[in-house]
Amino acid sequence: MSVSGNQEQLKKRIQELESKLSGMKLELEHARFQNETETDKRRFYQLIADFAFGWELWFDPKGQINYCSPSCYDLTGFTSNQIIGSSGIKELLVYEMDRIKYAGFIEGALNQVLVNQTLEFRILTRTKQLRWCIMSVRGVYDEKGKYLGIRASVQDTTRLKNAMGHISELEKGKEFELRTKQRLQSELELKDRELVSFLLQLSQKNELISKSANLLKKGKHGDDKHIKIVLEQLEEILKGNSVQTPDWVMIEKQMEKSHPGFLNRLQTKYPVISVKDQKLCCYIRLGLSSKEISGLLNITPKSVEIARVRLRQKLQLSSKIRLSTFLMQF
Repeated sequence: MSVSGNQEQLKKRIQELESKLSGMKLELEHARFQNETETDKRRFYQLIADFAFGWELWFDPKGQINYCSPSCYDLTGFTSNQIIGSSGIKELLVYEMDRIKYAGFIEGALNQVLVNQTLEFRILTRTKQLRWCIMSVRGVYDEKGKYLGIRASVQDTTRLKNAMGHISELEKGKEFELRTKQRLQSELELKDRELVSFLLQLSQKNELISKSANLLKKGKHGDDKHIKIVLEQLEEILKGNSVQTPDWVMIEKQMEKSHPGFLNRLQTKYPVISVKDQKLCCYIRLGLSSKEISGLLNITPKSVEIARVRLRQKLQLSSKIRLSTFLMQF
């Protein structure tokens, strides 16, 4: 082979080596750029997440964990390296019953199709404690707008959940208390109705006896001897069933059951009222009319009205205040 031929081969070999060297330089530059980008990302992650409140995670577009803040240990019992090196948070931590919704949430977040970017789920810590968490996610992009993955912030809401559960129990207790009060109120109203019904029957009976006795007195003065005898017999029967006075002790006891302390509070505030006034107050408090009260007290309705006027004076009530409304306050 001639000298010129050797020189040509040498030049060709040099060109090939220069071409390879140039390619290697480009690859090296690209690798250096990739490494710097990855380093910048990690610095960026740490700058934001290392001291962030809660537990911070960064997922790449494929779902791999690129960063996990040290605060994960306080929540999970696992270190950052243990979580990054695991097969995934779902398998390592997420409570079994919540794994499907967790996986769907992460997939939707990575594909950027989530409408609600918050998920409530449960985890089992390293010591098998069940904790409630809320994860919030958002996309992460570099300065050029390239999609880098998602950032996830995890908050421990166990104490809040327990507090809300306690509040819920209190609300249930309040509801039970309200229902109990309503039931007791219904029972009191029923007792009131029973007492009023009894007093009305007694009032009507007394009124009937009084009317019958008056008619008999008028009939005795007639001429027919036979009628006189019959009327005298009826009069004797009516005397045996004379007007009944209500059992005031029984009424007091019933009023105390239905409206505890009513008479005591009234007597304490207005010591000038008499026993008759107290009876009148009870009947008015029960909603009885003047006519119905007259049958119980064996007096005329007009006398009841006079008694009401005197009672108002003792209570120092103005004409604008209804007596029944006033007594409802006690």
